[in-house]
Formats: sequence, C-alpha cells, structure tokens
Amino acid sequence: MTNEYSIEPQIEHYGCVVDLLARGGLLEQAVEFVHQMPIKADSVIWTALLAASRVHKKIKFAELSLQKLIELDPKNPANYVMLSNIYGEAQKWEDLARLKVAMRDTGSKKVPGWSSIETDDGFVEFYSFDERHSRTDEIYCALRGLTKLLRLSGYETDLMKLGQETKHNATDNHFHDL
Repeated sequence: MTNEYSIEPQIEHYGCVVDLLARGGLLEQAVEFVHQMPIKADSVIWTALLAASRVHKKIKFAELSLQKLIELDPKNPANYVMLSNIYGEAQKWEDLARLKVAMRDTGSKKVPGWSSIETDDGFVEFYSFDERHSRTDEIYCALRGLTKLLRLSGYETDLMKLGQETKHNATDNHFHDL
C-alpha cells in the first residue's frame, strides 16, 4: 500500500484486515496479524475480534480480546457483557460467575435495557424493571397481553439459564428481543 499508492496504513486499515480475517473465522491469523502490526491495536480492533469470537464460538480468542480491552478501558461494561454472553451460550456458568465478580470488582456496571416510543405527548422512555411511570399498571397489563400472544404464536426469548420466574419477569418487563 505504501509502495504502490504512497499511502501510509492507518489504524482503520489494519482494523479492516483484522475484521475481515476474524469474520471469516480466521481468528488465529487475525490475532497473529494484530501482533505484527506496527501500530498498537485499539479497542475497535479488539472488539471486532471479540464479536467474531462469539460468532465462531472461540472462547480462547474471546478471553484474549477481553483481556486487551480491559487494558484499554477497564470500566466499559459492553466488553464484559459480550464475553458473559459467550460464556452463557457455551454453558460455562463458573466462568460466567467469575466474570461477573471481576466486573463488580472493577466498578463496571451494565446499563439496563430500555426502549422508547413516540406518543401524542412526546417521547417516553421505558427501562427494564422500571415502575416509575404514572401508568405502570396499564403498561405492564398491556405488555403481559402482548407477551402472551407472542408466546402462543411460538415466540421464545433466549435468556440462557435464568430461573423460570426471572425469565417471565424479564420478558414481561422489557421486550428487548423484538
């Protein structure tokens, strides 16, 4: 690139190569490429590797990516959440528990899920398990009705290994999967 086009590769160029390799399932080559880069990998590159690790179910590379992301931004909850999802999908409950402890110890907190709608009165935001709205009872009653209709039509949420009551509360209180 430098010789032929007189363009010095920037972090974005390296990131594209890493992302292409990782998405293609070539995570080992992607990591090798990162280690050979003349520029230090940033959080975008490590996040691309973490996301591809989830798609290709490569826990070893996900853990490496999280380790590097923690070095760059230890309090970013998104990094921990991605790896916790990977652990959950792989049913690695002990690793998931350790990760949650590490997340708590760093002071990193997951932001609750939320949705918003536009009404005649403007925009209204709803957060998971938030019951502060003046019409909470009506809202949750309608949501339970919609949830029941969706379940009857075959919709199932993917909440990994939560207890049955927690699963129903989570889906009743926030329909993030839709």
